[in-house]
Amino acid sequence: MLSKNDGKVVTPQLKHEILMNLGSGLGDRGNVVMMRLDDTDLKQIDALVEVEAFRGRSEAVAFLVKQGILAHKHFFEKIMPTFEKIRELEEQAKSEPGKKEHASSEVTKWLRKKRE
Repeated sequence: MLSKNDGKVVTPQLKHEILMNLGSGLGDRGNVVMMRLDDTDLKQIDALVEVEAFRGRSEAVAFLVKQGILAHKHFFEKIMPTFEKIRELEEQAKSEPGKKEHASSEVTKWLRKKRE
């Protein structure tokens, strides 16, 4: 069954399928990220908005980013401990005045050791 809305043809099944995949997975989207896209990607995002699968580009892109992260979960599980260790060392450097250079060299040493 098709419904018309200002010349747009939307299948309720398609809309339902995309929205079901979306679910509540986007959560609180309080962070703003500026990005550049090529024309082909933008056209595909606009298509999702045109068929009313999403309310706007931002929502569509947030969904696609979330799906990309979930699809590469194994990669993020691998890098997150390193990321968290770097952040920990940076916080230590901030809390110890005059030791910033030392902490920076410690991060470098730690990263080299991880790569071996």
